Amino acid sequence: MIKWKACLLASSILLTSLAAPLQTSAQTLAYPKSISRSQEQAADSQGYYFSQNSWAPQPLPAASVDTVFGDSHYINPAFLTRKVTITYQGASWITGMNAFANVPVRLTNVNGKIACTFLDISAFNAFFAAINAQLAPATQQITPKTTLYSSGTTYICLDDRSHLEARASMGQWLADTMENMVLGGICTDITLELTSDFLTASADSVLRFSPDYILAGTSTSSFADSDDNRCTNVAVAASRIDNKVLMPGETLSASDAFLPRTKANGYKMAGVYLNGVHTLGMGGGVCQVSSDLYHAAMNAGLTVTERWPHSMPVPYAALGMDAAIAQGYKDLKIRNTYDTPIAICTEIVNRQLTVSVYVLNASMAGKTYQLWAEQTGTLSAKTYLTTYQDGVPVSTAYIGRSRYNPLREG
Repeated sequence: MIKWKACLLASSILLTSLAAPLQTSAQTLAYPKSISRSQEQAADSQGYYFSQNSWAPQPLPAASVDTVFGDSHYINPAFLTRKVTITYQGASWITGMNAFANVPVRLTNVNGKIACTFLDISAFNAFFAAINAQLAPATQQITPKTTLYSSGTTYICLDDRSHLEARASMGQWLADTMENMVLGGICTDITLELTSDFLTASADSVLRFSPDYILAGTSTSSFADSDDNRCTNVAVAASRIDNKVLMPGETLSASDAFLPRTKANGYKMAGVYLNGVHTLGMGGGVCQVSSDLYHAAMNAGLTVTERWPHSMPVPYAALGMDAAIAQGYKDLKIRNTYDTPIAICTEIVNRQLTVSVYVLNASMAGKTYQLWAEQTGTLSAKTYLTTYQDGVPVSTAYIGRSRYNPLREG
């Protein structure tokens, strides 16, 4: 099953601090002498804070100032003692506003009041991502859909799966709410119940295996340094082979499964190798998926009938361990030589791609496999497959040699 998590911009605020309950000091906030005690109590109950001696905002030295939310020269530090509480059917998630102290803001003068605009909402998005990580399994529902294979007690089923999560706009909602509080001079806790107005349903499909299916081969690679377009291409290509079942004797063409790399099929312009140089092309990044598929398939003991190395080294795979895809003339083809169906699943978490192959335990007959490569030069490698019987190596087969050219930028 593929799980695509939005790529969040790194922040100095840790998720652990976002999820932690707020720790506040027991300080007493003073009010101007011109306000009566009853007015003080009324103001306090409404969340309005005034300062007598401890704090007063400094005038902005320019039309606008870029600083951070925790800058007490201009923003009341009492905000950092307040908390944000999000609830859903009895569950609560709490963060202190002090968790956002280092978030960059732009301050401007609006009719004598300071207006605050958050310049980066990744910390707010991260807070709701942490909520969704717990909300999804708590609200998950699985509905049996299709039986893909069944023989006695052995089966592979494709089920519908759905869960609830906070809308993608919730991070912006929290930022807007805090901006309005600063402008209005209101300093109070924020509490929100996640009703249907703030939730969205996420649906996908998941394979369900009988217990006699085992994880036979897997491969993981990172695309943490990729731009958003390449992230999209990796996710799209991975989704096209997710939950793929190969029947005995069936051959999978990775290029066909990925579909033509066009805008209509969800692909974007990203880095590719073309005519001996690194340049931009539609669908750049799909070869990372085919490379992990190649590695996982070989580790599962499947037969690879076509595989090509790249023209130049790639950063996500060792020499001899990659599999290039070029529409019309380079492909990765995998045949299921077992006498029972096999399944391929993909997963993306935190810009890490994992491709996994599941095989019936009895079909493996105690065998496991390991694909590996020996670098034979700066730009060449020999690839091998070692077979193990009950954990003991019994043979090593030579797969082939891969040669590469030096990396050239177009």
